[in-house]
Amino acid sequence: MNQLHEAIRRLPAGVEFLVVVTWAFGLPIFSSILWLGTPEGEALPAFTNATLVGALTFEVVQLIFLSWFLRIRGWTLEKFGLAFSWRATVVGVALLAFTYAVLVGAQYAAQLIFDFDLAAAAARIAKTGPELNMQLMFLASVVDGIFEELFVAGYIITALAERRGMWAAINVSVVVRLLAHLYAGPIGVMTAVPMGLIYGYVYARTRQLWPLVVAHVLLDLIAMSVG
Repeated sequence: MNQLHEAIRRLPAGVEFLVVVTWAFGLPIFSSILWLGTPEGEALPAFTNATLVGALTFEVVQLIFLSWFLRIRGWTLEKFGLAFSWRATVVGVALLAFTYAVLVGAQYAAQLIFDFDLAAAAARIAKTGPELNMQLMFLASVVDGIFEELFVAGYIITALAERRGMWAAINVSVVVRLLAHLYAGPIGVMTAVPMGLIYGYVYARTRQLWPLVVAHVLLDLIAMSVG
């Protein structure tokens, strides 16, 4: 085991980055690209208890492995900037309100300027099943918010900012977030890009991850509640 740990410690930074991003987002990106082949007008499968359990299990398994791997590599929660505080929670709620306003504005601007069919695009989004367990929905939203922001914002931006610059790091974060949400079609693009830019900038400037997690969790809960 010590030899394995030592081998992991000696890995180049680029290999570490590839391992983390591929392990965290490889399958979601691959699945998302496959969903692009869904016939136009056909909605994605609804959120059910079974799909939420599947997503929850997947992210917990991914999180366990990556936590082990990155701990050996010297990463800590402090390095990610993940620490609870009530002030950061309030900032997260404000971030949610700002993000939601930007997303709604972007969608209606696309509708007015480009004659974008918002209703047809929204019809593609997965709906909430009638028997969805609310406690399970909350737990899945919390785990998803922590998992996604920890790696798509916290890890990618922290790993790249010093070597490539803040905006290069933010842009890579946005691309990964976008690729993982292509399954949602145009709505996914208009959500992932503004959200990624806003969250990425806030994190790069403050290095506080908790506000992003709070905003993401609440956004997921809203999306599933009204779906």
